[in-house]
Amino acid sequence: MQGTLRILSSVLLLGCTDKAGDEVSDTGRTSAMPTAQITAPTTGEQIKNGALYIARGLVSDPDDNVESLIVHWFLGDEEKPRECPQGVRPDEDGITQCDVAFSRDKPLIRLRVQDDEGNEYEDGVSVEVIEASAPTVTISAPTTGSEFRETDLINFEGTVSDGEDFPEALSIRWESSLSGILDIGSTVDADGNVQGAGALTPGTHTIRLWAEDTSGRETNAETMIFVFPPAAAPVVEISEPEGGSTFEAGDLVLFVATVSDERDTPDSLDVSWTSSADGDLGGSSATADGRIELYTSSLSVGPHAITITVVDSDGRSASTSVVIDVTEPSPIDTGGAD
Repeated sequence: MQGTLRILSSVLLLGCTDKAGDEVSDTGRTSAMPTAQITAPTTGEQIKNGALYIARGLVSDPDDNVESLIVHWFLGDEEKPRECPQGVRPDEDGITQCDVAFSRDKPLIRLRVQDDEGNEYEDGVSVEVIEASAPTVTISAPTTGSEFRETDLINFEGTVSDGEDFPEALSIRWESSLSGILDIGSTVDADGNVQGAGALTPGTHTIRLWAEDTSGRETNAETMIFVFPPAAAPVVEISEPEGGSTFEAGDLVLFVATVSDERDTPDSLDVSWTSSADGDLGGSSATADGRIELYTSSLSVGPHAITITVVDSDGRSASTSVVIDVTEPSPIDTGGAD
C-alpha cells in the first residue's frame, strides 16, 4: 500500500508544531520526517512467481544529507539481508535498490528509511504474483542417431531462453545417460546459444541439455547418439570343419564361422567364401549373433584352402582359412560274386 506512513521516534515529544509529521527535539528545534517511495515495482504490477526482480526506491530528508539516511528492504515480514545489503546508505541521489524474488505468499515489498534522529518512514507496495514459466531448451548438435568414435571430439550445441531471466542468468548443464554430468566447457551467450565440445566413452548415450532459471524451474531437451571404439577390422573365425578334414566329392560340406565388429552388427557385414582350387564359392549372411554358414557339395577332388573374408562399413577386412581334402568317391560295392 503505497504511501503507508510509519513514524517511530526515539526522542520524547515536548510539543507540537504547525507542520504535520514533524518532531520537536530536546533542543527545541523542529525535526522533519524522512520520506521513502518505492518506484519499482508499482502497485498491482504483475511479476512472475520466483523470478529475479530488482526493486528500486527513492528516499530523502529535508533536514539531513540524503547519504546520511539508513534504508532497509522487507519482503513481506522478512528482511532481505542476502539479496541486498541492509542498514546501508542510499546513493547521492537518494536511490536504493534490492534484488528480490516474489512468491504467492510474499507479494508485499516494503522500504523503510531512518534519519539521524531516529525518525522512520516506510512505504509498501503489493504486486500481483503470476505463475512463471520454465526455460525453453533445444539441442541442435549432435543430432539424434549420430555416430561417433571414442576418439572423436563431439560438438554440443543448443539454445536456451526464459520468460523471466536473461540467457546468461540460466544455469545449464549437459548430461549423459552413461557418463553423468559432462565436463565439456559449455558457455551461454546473450542470444541463448550454448556451445561445448568433448569426447564420450563407447555406448549408446542419451544426451540431455538442462536449463534452470533463477526461480528454480528447469527444463531439458534430449538426443540419442552412438559412440564406438577406435576403428578396427572385423574378427572372424572358422569353427567347422576342423583343419585336415577329408570329404568325398559330392558330399554336402558345412562350413561354420563366427564374426564380430567393433561398430557394425554381424548381419550388416559383407561375407564371401573362396576355394584355393575352385575360386568363388559365393556369399552368405551372418545371423544377429554372428554365426555364418555355407553349404556346398560342388568342391572338386583335391586339397582346398577354404577362405572366408569379411568387410565392414569402414572398408576394413579380415580373413581366415581352413584346409580340407576332397577325395574321389569310394567305389560302390555291388555285392557281386568273384
